[in-house]
Amino acid sequence: MDLSVIIVNYRGWGKLRECLDALSGYIGKKYTSEVIVVDNDSADGMIDSFSEEYRSFRFIRNEKNGGFANGCNIGARESSGNYLLFLNPDTIAGENAVDLLLERAKGTSGDFIISCRQKDENGGESIAWGSFLAPGKLTGPGRALSRFLKAKLFSSKSIVKENPFHPDWVSGSVIMIRRDFFEKLGGFDEDFWMYFEDMDLCFRAREMGGDILYFTDITIEHKHGGSSRINIYTTALTKSEVLISKHLYVSKHFSLLSRIFSQAFLVAGNLLSGLISAVAGIVLFFIPRVFVRVHIFIRLIIYYASALIVRSWISPRSVSSLK
Repeated sequence: MDLSVIIVNYRGWGKLRECLDALSGYIGKKYTSEVIVVDNDSADGMIDSFSEEYRSFRFIRNEKNGGFANGCNIGARESSGNYLLFLNPDTIAGENAVDLLLERAKGTSGDFIISCRQKDENGGESIAWGSFLAPGKLTGPGRALSRFLKAKLFSSKSIVKENPFHPDWVSGSVIMIRRDFFEKLGGFDEDFWMYFEDMDLCFRAREMGGDILYFTDITIEHKHGGSSRINIYTTALTKSEVLISKHLYVSKHFSLLSRIFSQAFLVAGNLLSGLISAVAGIVLFFIPRVFVRVHIFIRLIIYYASALIVRSWISPRSVSSLK
């Protein structure tokens, strides 16, 4: 089989429907393919109706919400394609885009990870690539400067002329990779529950001599927040996991001195900013997007207490923490 499209879902059924409708219109016409949806224990009964509606696609029930990396790895193990295309359920991949991604993958030698340009439903640019996390990019101002420079870089004539160009990492929302290289890498690292698993995969790919290719002439629509903004609880969970996964990435890929400094810096900064945000959330409890900061701070406190006890930066939600 040429291609396996793998989608990990958690209660994002509305946007998943748009994603699957786009794929069902053409998938398999020009190449042999399959679509696999791994549902991360949505536990809402919707998977049965979707399985009935989209009979040409395969649906897999994950017995637990093991996170994005775990769901992707399950889909990959159950797939048969020589090439794997990981898509977020809130993406809409047109026929031309998928055809071109596969064509470019087949025409590229060596080991690689491929992605492409992404835009939101209003045509706005989504910067789905970046440079690896470093000590200077741990803070809000550092990240803001990095985003500003990325936006300037993407809009510059030089980057448009370079197609593909080679960023450090690309977003897990759209990743195409040859099966044997994915297996050589050991798949996504399931220590990550959500976020930074894409950066980690690209880091390890580069360490093994692989390349990261981002094609600017291929575009996929990406409607952000499909599974991460369902309600206050889910928002608090996902936003706290951004902070947790950053600690984990630092522990895996920073040198000893940078790791010690960065972890201490992150803990102090997160606790201080989290406390201020939580106090504001208590005062303005009637505003959900502000009150959610209280839940985020509580989850962060629980995580740091757990990290001290088990001496590990791995998220308690990760399947690795259960082994």
